[in-house]
Amino acid sequence: MREQHTRRDTDRAEINVRVVVYPEGEEPEITEVSAGSPGAATAKLTRLVGRKVEELDGGLPERAIREILENLIHAGYEGVVISLFDNGRTVRVSDRGSGINNKSQAAEFGFSGAAADAMPHIRGVGAGLGIARSEVGKAGGRLSIEDNLGGGSVITVSVAGEADSEKDESKPAEAKTEAPKSAASPKRRYPDEVPRISISERQQNVLMTVLECGEVGPSTIADTVDISVSTAYRDLSTLEDHGLVAGDESGKRVISPLGKDYVEAIISTWVK
Repeated sequence: MREQHTRRDTDRAEINVRVVVYPEGEEPEITEVSAGSPGAATAKLTRLVGRKVEELDGGLPERAIREILENLIHAGYEGVVISLFDNGRTVRVSDRGSGINNKSQAAEFGFSGAAADAMPHIRGVGAGLGIARSEVGKAGGRLSIEDNLGGGSVITVSVAGEADSEKDESKPAEAKTEAPKSAASPKRRYPDEVPRISISERQQNVLMTVLECGEVGPSTIADTVDISVSTAYRDLSTLEDHGLVAGDESGKRVISPLGKDYVEAIISTWVK
């Protein structure tokens, strides 16, 4: 029986994460990773898990893994364990944080549960899990989000192996048609192509902020995007003229169906 391997990687860190690889027929391989900041933790963990998946020829997209690991900031990195199964075809990330209340929406573009202290360390437009799901879907896999026993969340990404693919191909066509599409994206109003609209990068950031916040006025935009109130007012007016946002009864702006699809189109370019 192979002796269990344990390695500690430290840099005076406050963040401690355990990575466990379960090779078939062998003892688990455990690596303890430490880091001093969320950015350093994401970089270290992405390199380590990505290397393990590559060594095992697992086929999981590194971008999907990175987005899920970056999402750990919402859990405060409490009780994080990253597990690799099925010869690297399955990665499970569990934590003991506050959990995800809206699991059915968590992987939708624009949904964000980011706390104020997390904003400096993340993209902040509710894109992470949406990108992860998109990347895994391109590889023929799926992403699932569940509650962890005793609190926290468990996010799992997996892709099928050769044996699973051959098994799927042997099924009757009718069975494939009736299979549920659990990782399907929400229905879009403009599924083929979002109309071409010329707005600046700053106005794109304003639009993403409207999507994330739900409804905003110029003051909120000014504080979030770090621009003047007058500039925020002009940018919101421009976005409204293009049909990307709409005014509500309180005079604040909310995202329009076109605006939401436009943001998703922007985010999709980050995946390519």
